[in-house]
Amino acid sequence: MLTALVATVGCGDDKGTTATDASTGTSESTESTAGTTPTTTTTDATDGTATTDDTAGTTTPTTTSGACEDGMQMPGAGAEGSPCTANADCESESCVKWTDSQTDAVCGARAECGNTRFIGTLTDFATGAPIAGAELRVVGALAAIQGIDSAVDIVKVTSGADGRIDATSETPVNTGIGVIGVVGGGDYYLTATGLAQPYEGTTLYPPLNGIHDIWTVPTAKLTEWSGYLEADADQAVLDALPLGENGGVVGLVRKDGAPVAGARVIPESDGSTAPIRYLDEDGMGFNIDGTSSNGVFILLNPSIAEKFTVEVDGAATGLTGTAGSAKAAVFALIFNVL
Repeated sequence: MLTALVATVGCGDDKGTTATDASTGTSESTESTAGTTPTTTTTDATDGTATTDDTAGTTTPTTTSGACEDGMQMPGAGAEGSPCTANADCESESCVKWTDSQTDAVCGARAECGNTRFIGTLTDFATGAPIAGAELRVVGALAAIQGIDSAVDIVKVTSGADGRIDATSETPVNTGIGVIGVVGGGDYYLTATGLAQPYEGTTLYPPLNGIHDIWTVPTAKLTEWSGYLEADADQAVLDALPLGENGGVVGLVRKDGAPVAGARVIPESDGSTAPIRYLDEDGMGFNIDGTSSNGVFILLNPSIAEKFTVEVDGAATGLTGTAGSAKAAVFALIFNVL
């Protein structure tokens, strides 16, 4: 099963909520790519993923008879160089953010020819530190269902010394559901983060991704957490272990980039069978009550595109996340609370 990351306003979108990753930006209208070595590959028109919806209020691009389709500008939105918090704040639909929690982002130039630019920072889930020299593959979620390793790359890029990536598709992205960023290798388990969704009712994509924190979970941490979960009394938890090999979702509830305690992840469906566990305060076990000060939760064996909401201290946040799971991979699901 595939994890369709994010939500309408959950996990790292670049609207006012800040979740998966929270969107980030830069204070310069000239976008910095120092240290990155971006390369691009042909667009795969057969895959995608459901991730945070960054398209609210945007105008669907119009097609032209020419070879280069630049799409519509956002009427009344900010000009290039204007402060922004989300892509919809910009005439170009391009709020240049390197992390989802960045507060000094500005509107940048639109990617040419209807293509989509992907920017962000590869981040260690356990430490929050940027990851240098790691390869990111952007693939469609539908292709990932068939197998992440065999999915055709939309773009492929290696992070710079600051963990940043910057690469633009060679052709317009044209795939259903959404696209995910996949990072793994070395000390890290294969981890997927939702990056962008198509415009509503289409398979066409905005000129810039909406989620910019791109997560990777250390393999040792997954092994450690699987060991703690083996003490769980629920057979459904045991059947879903080990994490990674049998899929799973590693999540975080945060506000302004900081973890949130007292949060509970709630399935939208009363018939959900997905167990949810929260990392203890000391990081040495899991509970069923809610997040501790680390904000971490684990979601096991969700249905395909199963939706979840989050409450903090019993109060609804209005955030919705979409989750799933795939064998031999983990997915990151981040709720960014206002």
